[in-house]
Amino acid sequence: MSAATPIKLEVPSDFGCTEEHVLLRSEARRFLSERLPMTELRKLADAGVGFDRALWKELAQLGWVGLVLPEEHGGAGLGWLHLAIVIEEMGRRLVPGPFLGSLLAGVAIAAGGSAAQRARLLPGIASGDSVATVALCEAGGVFEASGVTATAEKAGDGYVLRGQKTHVLCGADASLLVAPFREASGQAALFAIELPAAGVSIEAEVGIDPTRPMARVAFDGVRVSAASRLDGDAATAWHAMLVRGFAALAAEQVGGAESVLLETRDYAIARKQFDRQIGFFQAVKYPIVDMMCGIELSRSLAAGAAAALDHNPAGAETLARMAKAQISDVYCNAVRKGVQLHGGYGFTWDCDVHFFFRRAMWSRAMLGDGIHHRRWLAARLFEG
Repeated sequence: MSAATPIKLEVPSDFGCTEEHVLLRSEARRFLSERLPMTELRKLADAGVGFDRALWKELAQLGWVGLVLPEEHGGAGLGWLHLAIVIEEMGRRLVPGPFLGSLLAGVAIAAGGSAAQRARLLPGIASGDSVATVALCEAGGVFEASGVTATAEKAGDGYVLRGQKTHVLCGADASLLVAPFREASGQAALFAIELPAAGVSIEAEVGIDPTRPMARVAFDGVRVSAASRLDGDAATAWHAMLVRGFAALAAEQVGGAESVLLETRDYAIARKQFDRQIGFFQAVKYPIVDMMCGIELSRSLAAGAAAALDHNPAGAETLARMAKAQISDVYCNAVRKGVQLHGGYGFTWDCDVHFFFRRAMWSRAMLGDGIHHRRWLAARLFEG
């Protein structure tokens, strides 16, 4: 085995956190706890509605949708640590809707679009008027650019798109879709496609998480203008989007896992057996402590990834993959133990942990699980 390759992961010792970040967390937690109690989330799930348009507009008005988008295009122009804090709080409340899809679409356009394309597309995303999403996967669930099989053929002054995209977040509600297609040269190109469009068919998928509706989007000879093709390097833009997606999902999972921890802790305090709180017993309190330790480690990794995107983008991918790998396992362990430690009640739909269980399963698979990212990290650390 070759010697480990040195990797620079310089970030500030405090992750660059200031009083502004602390205030943002406090206000985000207050707003979401008031606006989206679990009873409201259950109503949306029972009604089969994974997208609350009123809440979406409120998030946009708060500036969250365009938090990291450039100020000249309607965004706030803030750092990724700001975003990680907001997303962590959203994960605590299992906020439904297209936030993640719009975030990644905005990142792809900002990284791969021309000045004219950014000026045309980003303001609508930042304001929430345009519900954007990304088509990350095709058959088999591959999300890297190397797995793209959908094609874009040059036709006159435009393109003809063919192929199928799967697991498109909020695809049925989207008005703008960013997706990669392979050109005749063999290179992948990114297209920003306005929906609805002739030749595009959208079919809802049955997903594990009712708060994250997915869709299958098929392109059957869809004609788009040359302006729909993002002018920048597609591979670079797609990679930038994926790294930020790893970091965003890691932060969101930290929030969800902590909610499960607190809910399980509170149940262990309130529930009694043999005239004692069940939290007194080692078989209950030790797993809860293990959950807490895993979450705190994951929080540091997620914050480190966000800080690296702000201060050391070259080292951000390593930290983002570390965070995604760690918290994907920690979150799944937390919900598994959360169900178990709630006893018989934990196996009923009335137990709120089930909503987090579903989100954890979805989040682990989206953009790669722990095994996927650890393979990348092993190859990076011990290459050659």
